[in-house]
Amino acid sequence: MRLKKLVSYGIFVLVLVIGFGLTAIARGSDNPPASQQIAIAQQTSDLMLNTLLAALTQEFDETTVDNVEQGKQSISLIFNDRNKDMRLVGTVDPLEENDRPSDNFERQANALALAGQAYTSVQRVNNQWYYRRSIPLSNFRAECSLCHTNFPVGPTSDWVGALMLRVPIKD
Repeated sequence: MRLKKLVSYGIFVLVLVIGFGLTAIARGSDNPPASQQIAIAQQTSDLMLNTLLAALTQEFDETTVDNVEQGKQSISLIFNDRNKDMRLVGTVDPLEENDRPSDNFERQANALALAGQAYTSVQRVNNQWYYRRSIPLSNFRAECSLCHTNFPVGPTSDWVGALMLRVPIKD
């Protein structure tokens, strides 16, 4: 009988220790990242932006009236809808329906982008912290209207959407 109580007590203590341990782990993941971690993600975002702008500029330089369809496909492959870390988003007749804002961040960022304002936020998505950023886009090149036939021939100062970037923040 004494052994049975001792085993029962041991199991009870073990369950409590495991429970408190799991609670501590779960609460730890709720803590926002440190400012140094955010700064590293922001620097990564800056590098990513420069790379994407270089790719877009190259695409614009090579897109002509004769290869518009290939240019549209090329941009769509670069900004593949399965890649949630970089998206072209807009509500001014986007090329594809899934290029519309898909969550609260993108809706708020797109609304600000249409007024020419950038937006950043640190957010947790599916238990992962991200540095999220939007860069407003205007009809800044004549080639914009080749693919977006509803745009006036540019460049114009019309704000049309945003480039959305999302960088995971490492622990």
